[in-house]
Amino acid sequence: MLLYYTWGLVILQLPGLGLDLMDWVDSTFGVLAPLFKPDPAFLVQLPIYLGVVLIMVIAMWIGWTMLTTPAPEPLEDFDFDEEEVAEKKEE
Repeated sequence: MLLYYTWGLVILQLPGLGLDLMDWVDSTFGVLAPLFKPDPAFLVQLPIYLGVVLIMVIAMWIGWTMLTTPAPEPLEDFDFDEEEVAEKKEE
């Protein structure tokens, strides 16, 4: 992926060399040439879009976990022995 970004955003944009490379890509790859000549705006927008999608997936995961996790049992239901608690406080 890093090589693709370097190719599309750096190498193809070099003055002089970029035009020769674009002609070479057209003649070499034919129908697949658009894959090897990506639009620089697309290469900048793609990671931003993927980052937003990733944040939304994490938020959805947290929401689902909160929704499906059972509530904790209230402390009133536990049977605490008051004498044991008082003894521990004295120590």
